[in-house]
Amino acid sequence: MKNDTKGKIFLNFIAILSFFLVFGLIGCEGPEGPAGPQGEKGDQGEQGPPGEDGADGINGVDGADGADGMDITASACNRCHNDDELVIKRYELDMHDHVQGSSVAYAGARPGCARCHSHEDFRTFLQTGSDDVSGTVTPFNCKSCHTLHDDENVDNFTYDVLVTDPPETLTDVDISFGADASTNLCLQCHQPRRDFTAYDSTPEDGSDPVTITSSHAGPHYGQMGSNLFGFGADDRNGSTPLDQGPMIHATGASCVSCHMGDYGDHNFEAVIDNCAPCHSGGDIDVNGAPTKMHDAIVLIEAEIVARGWYSEGEDGLESNASSSNPLELTGPEFTAFWNYNIIHADHGAFYHNPPYAKAIINNIEENLGLTLTVW
Repeated sequence: MKNDTKGKIFLNFIAILSFFLVFGLIGCEGPEGPAGPQGEKGDQGEQGPPGEDGADGINGVDGADGADGMDITASACNRCHNDDELVIKRYELDMHDHVQGSSVAYAGARPGCARCHSHEDFRTFLQTGSDDVSGTVTPFNCKSCHTLHDDENVDNFTYDVLVTDPPETLTDVDISFGADASTNLCLQCHQPRRDFTAYDSTPEDGSDPVTITSSHAGPHYGQMGSNLFGFGADDRNGSTPLDQGPMIHATGASCVSCHMGDYGDHNFEAVIDNCAPCHSGGDIDVNGAPTKMHDAIVLIEAEIVARGWYSEGEDGLESNASSSNPLELTGPEFTAFWNYNIIHADHGAFYHNPPYAKAIINNIEENLGLTLTVW
């Protein structure tokens, strides 16, 4: 009996142990084994046949024909680009005052001056009206005045001047050779920069005294354009009328016809042979008037030197006026001073407008108390 009991106990123990062994095997999984080898990639399938071609597109519209090119012949090029023509013209231009010296180096960089003393600013002024200073200063050259084959105007291969319109003058005087005249180019610069009101604070009263403190006092050097048309003089003192108006040189001739013409060149010096069509034999001392005017100016200059207004310099008279040495002038003296500068600043005054020049000389003589020249 005892043995049977022991046997049952032993069998129960074995059953319980087997239960826990099976439960442990089910609840506790072991570590994962290494991955098996990768299978080989399958072959790519063959490409299907191409699709059918699409329908043809509609043809585009034909483009417009281009404009005919400009015929630049060898003869046109050779007008300038031959063995010596261009060199000669450039040499002639180099003789012009605005291509050398302080006229370029000094005035070419100054506000108010650069537009007529610098190639760059002259072109800008002609094309846009701007009076700004670019800061680049080079002397005048062929393209300062002419279009030529310019990068800014490549389709206009001509020898035309850049402008033919009448100038807008700095003193509001009306000077022009016509609505579309090439000589108007010259007048863009050869005009007064100022009138006498720039120095006379009471211009309505010609008897008031005037103080001059600048050696550059005057209309401006090279203002012959206004002389041609009879403008610029101070007529407030003196009995001689100064209203002669334009000379025939401003209506029947021009700067180009006298200073270039058939016998001139690009240094713009007047050539006597160009005067022959109007003045028989090229005699420009008509009735001895230019000689008389010269002699009268010599006496006037002696007087203004004696009064201390000017001194003899290497290149003629030089003004003594400065801020430290002001000239105190009476009203009539200032009129004489101003009108002398009208003649002095124009080397061709005797010829540009002789009737006007003679009247100015008589006015100066009267206001200085000199004997009047009889013409």
